[in-house]
Amino acid sequence: MSDPVAIVRLAVALIAAATIVAAAARRVWLPDSVLLVLVGLGGGALLPELHLAISPALVLSVYIPGLVFAAAYSIDWSHLRPVLAPVIALAIPGVVVSGLVVAFVLNLWFGLPIGLAFVVGAATAATDPVAVVATMARLNVPTELRTLVEGESLLNDGTGLVLFALAVRAVSSGVDLGEAAVLFVSTVTVSVIVGIVGGLVGARAMLATRDRTMQLAISLVIAYGTYELADAVGLSGILATVIAGIALGTVVRRAESRGELDEEVEGLWDVIAFVLTSSVFLLIGFAITVPALIHAASAIAVGTVAIVAGRALIVYLPTTLSRLRRGRDALPRGWAHVVFWSGLRGAIALAAALSLPSDFPARQLLQEIIFGIVLVTLVLQGGTAPLIVRRSLRAARQPPEVGDRVDRPGAPHPA
Repeated sequence: MSDPVAIVRLAVALIAAATIVAAAARRVWLPDSVLLVLVGLGGGALLPELHLAISPALVLSVYIPGLVFAAAYSIDWSHLRPVLAPVIALAIPGVVVSGLVVAFVLNLWFGLPIGLAFVVGAATAATDPVAVVATMARLNVPTELRTLVEGESLLNDGTGLVLFALAVRAVSSGVDLGEAAVLFVSTVTVSVIVGIVGGLVGARAMLATRDRTMQLAISLVIAYGTYELADAVGLSGILATVIAGIALGTVVRRAESRGELDEEVEGLWDVIAFVLTSSVFLLIGFAITVPALIHAASAIAVGTVAIVAGRALIVYLPTTLSRLRRGRDALPRGWAHVVFWSGLRGAIALAAALSLPSDFPARQLLQEIIFGIVLVTLVLQGGTAPLIVRRSLRAARQPPEVGDRVDRPGAPHPA
């Protein structure tokens, strides 16, 4: 579709449909993401002519930067610092372990070559806890827990795509293990530095003017500009945008007499996040076809089990070892269950699958497996998120109460 007017009309129709479905989901107390994906899946099955050709550039360049920046801006460094160690552990070694577990299980039980199996594992390594975060937004849950779940997902969005790029490169042209490790660490490190610089420069520019329109425009430039700059030089644009959002939000909130500015920036990004989140999950549903799910059903089932097993390993093993060594849990009792169940997959996995080169070995099969894992985890884990969160926090002796929140959680996002 190259007609600009047709593109605008399609975008408006998509946003309108996503808004209606999201409103309906809230009336029946369902996570928005679950109903949006199901409606998209049903629409694509009943009306094949509505099936949308979704490009990785659309997801990665339009949707993801805005979504991760909106969530990152609301995270203050003072809240992130106490949970930084588990966030980094889950977002870096946890991503690698998850990818390896999926690869070995698919290779062992389904016979998929280990290189291709690792591509699937890397594509689905990043979590997207949007349904869990949406549930926590309705409940008075501890700030540290919300920050832990969101912080992990935001960081592993970036590290997961770096791992995926290395996995694709290994299959296409080969890469030495040591070289891959160096590339992974250096890409993550430099992307973080770019994000810090971008966030601080943006904060300085916003605080240097009193023109509110200019200030809000600067936040848009930082969100998308940081992503494009990092991506253009081969770094992780998502990771750079996440760090820029955290840095920008923290500095603006700490500036004297800037409370109104912070509220207006958050209000702008709340609206942007709602529009992007609603439409991207509807698009996920349109991108997945029922015949593809049926064709790869056995591999999808095996891959989903591997995803859950890998998530359990990286969440519960450190908690158990900490309790055995020091007589206490690494996380408060009950929190680990919320972190474990927040490991559903979403838009990052979708974008990774779509970005596979057209001549990549078994491309269609790999996409079918990844799409299926995204759908199953979103529906099953996302649909049961309210029950898991309530019961887990009750086990932690901190039963949630519906009502006003202690402070504003970040906007939901896909990763």
